[in-house]
Amino acid sequence: MSLDPEKIPFGLADIIVGEGSDEIKFDGKNEFQFEGGELTFTPILQDINVADFGESVYDQRITGYEGSVSMSAAQQTIENLKLAMSYVEEITDSSSGDATGLMDAKIGTSMRSKAQKIRIHPRVMGDDDSMDIVVYKMASNGEFTRSFANEQGNIPIEFTMYPRDNMDASKPGNFFYVGPNDPNEEEEAA
Repeated sequence: MSLDPEKIPFGLADIIVGEGSDEIKFDGKNEFQFEGGELTFTPILQDINVADFGESVYDQRITGYEGSVSMSAAQQTIENLKLAMSYVEEITDSSSGDATGLMDAKIGTSMRSKAQKIRIHPRVMGDDDSMDIVVYKMASNGEFTRSFANEQGNIPIEFTMYPRDNMDASKPGNFFYVGPNDPNEEEEAA
């Protein structure tokens, strides 16, 4: 097997949040990243112990997943602030319907309902989407901190993962996938 230099991980990735007309692309053309992003997946495991092996863990079973995507937007816009704080609602102009600001969402608002699909495409891969990572549902649910000093600012965004719509806990593919083909595409279209 020969080494393909185009598949050596290097450099920034496009981070695409949402789909269709609501899609926001941090791709170095439409939106800019202050610094590169980071993806973390963590399985939640339950230890299986058997008396024959004392206190040793015999096995572990997957009981869930946690995941996050961290990035920083280079520009302060209403849309980028909404990404950084999924727990807000838009203030709209009554005549035009345009978003003019943001306010805190009402108590009891579902974070899952605010979640969006995120696709991460390594730029070094060009048009090849074979190593794209897609997370079905993510929303930012943490604190928002913005520094105001004599230096370049940024909008830090930290997304948290939720299971996809129409999930089936008895099957795989409920949180994320890697590659060009969504294993749940037919089910999602139904």
